[in-house]
Order: sequence, then C-alpha cells, then structure tokens
Amino acid sequence: MTPDTPSPLQQALDAGLSRQTAALCALVLAQYPVDTAQVEQPESNFLELYAAAKRYAGSFQQSLERFGNTVGFPAQSRPGGVKSLDRIVEKYQGDNRLLPLDMLAGKVVVPTLQALYSVAAQVGAAFEVVAYRDRLLRPQKSGYRDLHFIVNVSGHYAELKIMHQFFDSVDGYEHRLYEIRRSLEIRAQPVGLSGPEVYPVLESVEPLVLDTLEDTSRELFEKAWLMVLGREAGELPVVKYYLLGQVPVKLEERPGEGAALVAFDPLRGGYVADARYYSAIKREDREPVREISAAEFEQQVERLKQEGAE
Repeated sequence: MTPDTPSPLQQALDAGLSRQTAALCALVLAQYPVDTAQVEQPESNFLELYAAAKRYAGSFQQSLERFGNTVGFPAQSRPGGVKSLDRIVEKYQGDNRLLPLDMLAGKVVVPTLQALYSVAAQVGAAFEVVAYRDRLLRPQKSGYRDLHFIVNVSGHYAELKIMHQFFDSVDGYEHRLYEIRRSLEIRAQPVGLSGPEVYPVLESVEPLVLDTLEDTSRELFEKAWLMVLGREAGELPVVKYYLLGQVPVKLEERPGEGAALVAFDPLRGGYVADARYYSAIKREDREPVREISAAEFEQQVERLKQEGAE
C-alpha cells in the first residue's frame, strides 16, 4: 500500500460500510493478504485439471455443506458440480490461456454485510485459503460485488464466494443479460484455423446491444448496492402515490428488500398487486402517470368504489 492509498478501514468507510462492518472488513483483509489475481492453477494440463475437478467435486460439496452448517447459512456448490466443459473451452482461447480457477465453485449466501465478513473470517478454519479479494470494495467491472476466495482442495484450486442474499437474487436476473453479452463477444473472437487470424465484424446493431447491456448490468448492480447500504443503515420505506389513468396506485419501496405495490383497479373490482402497474409507472408507457398525495389516493379509491356501486 502506497502512502497515498487509503487504509483498508478508510476504503471500507468510503464504500459506505458502517464503522463496525468496516472494522471487520479491515480485519479480514489482514487475515488473507494474497490477492486472487496473484494465483494460478497448480496443474498446467487442461485435461488433468478437468479430471481433478470431477474427482474432487463430491468432497468439495461435503466441505461446503459442513461449512454452511458451522456458520449457519446456506452453502452450495455449482449446479452439476463442475463447470461446463464447453464453457471452459470457450474461455481457454486467445493469448492469455490461464486455466480457470472456478472449475469447482461454491457460495455461501448471507442476509447482512456484517454477516458477510463474519463468515469470511471463518473460511480459513474450514479451507486452506490460497487467495482472497474483497469485491465489495473492488467490485467487478459489471458492478457485481461479493467476497471472493480461492481455496485449495487436495491440490486443486476452487472458488468460494460469500454473497449478500440481495446480490444473489439480482445476479440470477443479471446472468441472463450476461449470457446475451457473452454470445455477442464470442462472435468477435478471432478465427485462425490456418493462416492469419480473421476477426469477424459485428453487425451494426450488435455493438449497440453489447454496450447497452453492459450499461444496464452496471446500473442494476449499482442500484442493488445502494439498496443494500440503505437497508443496513435502517432507512425507512419510501411511500409514493400515483394516478395511472384513473387507477390509484400506492408504491412502497423498501431499501434492500424491494417494492410493495397495491392498486385499486375498478375493472377487477378492488385492490390488486400487479407488477404491470409498477412497470407502467416506471416507463410511463401505458397511460398518463401523475404523482398524487395520500389524501388524493384515498379520495380516488372512494370515488371508484361509489361509481362501481351505482
């Protein structure tokens, strides 16, 4: 760390963590000083590495389950045990042919930022930790955040992530965007079966889609992070009222939890919770949307009830 670099504690505070959580963050960083970017798989043979991952998948799963039971939070390995061979081959291209560190991968999902670091501090008691990166302080380019470990499983390096449950949920949706981005990026990979490499040209619309999806992922994860911080800080729900055409809508946005919506729909004869109203309010693409007061919301509900009774 250079003289101009903030201390780990200050970095954690600058990221928005509470002082208590920031202190835990700094302790965990000191506990695992080697960064994940500094390590490579010990095995250099691709097929031997894949065979080792298959061989140790069961024991890694058992270790994860024991660790989850110890810390009191759900722990699981990648569905199917080992990373898809097609996906590994896809990444193992180009000049920088580093063998992946996540052929075996697992995660522990926790409900709070403080629990993230509390669990992270216990990883070393259950696994041989090779490297660690705090991706809450140093998020991925996409904005994704977690605590990222590389652990030694009988000479094979595996990935272990400690995740906030909100990011785990958001990641499930963002992964669909990632799959589209990946398919476009693959199209731009050089092809050189014989002779010079040929770089395919993306159609004019594809770079636009690629850039837009990247921006969307960053915005999604950044909003998720702000919601997590809001929840940790104990921010109260924000309640707003809207008139969507003639339909009064109450929208309660809860930091770190999501949104609760209720609308009085005269066509369906009462209160409904319909996500389409949320989309219509955010995009204003269904009917004219106007923000109103709580009193106006109640007045419109009563008006629609009277009209329905006539």
